[in-house]
Amino acid sequence: MSDEEMEIEERGRKGAIHAVMSFIIVLGLLIVGAGVMILMVVNKVKAKQEEPKAITPAVKVMSLEAQSHEVMIRTQGVVESRREVMLASEVGGRVIAVSDQLIVGGRVRKGDLLVEIDPADYRARVAMAKAALADARLALEVEKAKAEQAKRDWKKLGRGEASPLVLREPQIESAEARIDSAVAEVERTKNDLKRTKVEAPFDGRVRSEEVEEGAVVMPGTRLAEIYSDTELEVRLPFSLRDFGYLNGTDTPEFELMAEVGGERRIWLARLDRIEGEVERATLSGYGMAKVLASEDDPVFPPVGLFVEATVPGKTLEGVIEIPRSAVRGEDEVWVEHNGELQKREVDILRSKRDVLIVRGGFDPEDRLVLTRLEAPIEEMKVTVDEGSSE
Repeated sequence: MSDEEMEIEERGRKGAIHAVMSFIIVLGLLIVGAGVMILMVVNKVKAKQEEPKAITPAVKVMSLEAQSHEVMIRTQGVVESRREVMLASEVGGRVIAVSDQLIVGGRVRKGDLLVEIDPADYRARVAMAKAALADARLALEVEKAKAEQAKRDWKKLGRGEASPLVLREPQIESAEARIDSAVAEVERTKNDLKRTKVEAPFDGRVRSEEVEEGAVVMPGTRLAEIYSDTELEVRLPFSLRDFGYLNGTDTPEFELMAEVGGERRIWLARLDRIEGEVERATLSGYGMAKVLASEDDPVFPPVGLFVEATVPGKTLEGVIEIPRSAVRGEDEVWVEHNGELQKREVDILRSKRDVLIVRGGFDPEDRLVLTRLEAPIEEMKVTVDEGSSE
């Protein structure tokens, strides 16, 4: 055998040995891997199984106590004078005097002489009326004397019963009637003479004046308009809901407020009366408030001033005051009842900025839930936060 053949045979023998060794190694690895897997299955760790814990959210609550609540109604109005009058001339003539206070904004007192009309003609008429009265009285005396003479003459004639005309009875009645007419004429002319002086009928201020000295006026001529600045009232509107909370027979006192000259001023008022009609255009009822005098502040509010008021109304019994934030939807609240959530419906009677006055069917154990839960459900278990308001 040649050297080349021997070399080829040697290579074949080495390849067979290498293949056998590779097979033995792979087989050993498979056997080891299978053993490890068997050990892991036999000695596997079992996980502990625990029941899931229920989540009980903590909530803040407040106690629900029924109480009485006096309804306070906010409204506003304009100050008006209770007494206003347009002065007009009752007689005609030339104006001979006008008061210095008869100017717009002028202050007048009751009985002040504001306008005087020339009284000369009216004095003459009074004198003429008195003369006519004297003549009428004289005529009556003459007729009475004639009647006495007629009675005596009739007795001398002796012809039975005399007629009233013979005894001058109609003439006496006519003379008496003329006296009555003359007396009335004297009173009328005296009144006309008084009317030449136009006086202030009450204390107040002048709103307008329309007369000057030297002008000739006729009966009915407008002279001035005067209003009282101390007898004041305010017409206050109330919505139909608020109107129902007013006591028609009560006259509560309250404060009127307004901003004047950068200062907040307050005046005392009393609800004097309630109008019986509802204004159709605004669906509002109205009450009239009288502005009261104050010893601490004798100055009344000016006429035309816009004022605000809070008027006491009826007292509601058995109601509860709750935060506005506790209401869900329109009229639902959640309560904590023996550790569970429950829903209640309420009747909202009054509304303030942050508070609602409600009446509802609450149980004695109910406490209002203040915490806003994302997904509350009936009978959900809850715990009460220690910081809750009891």
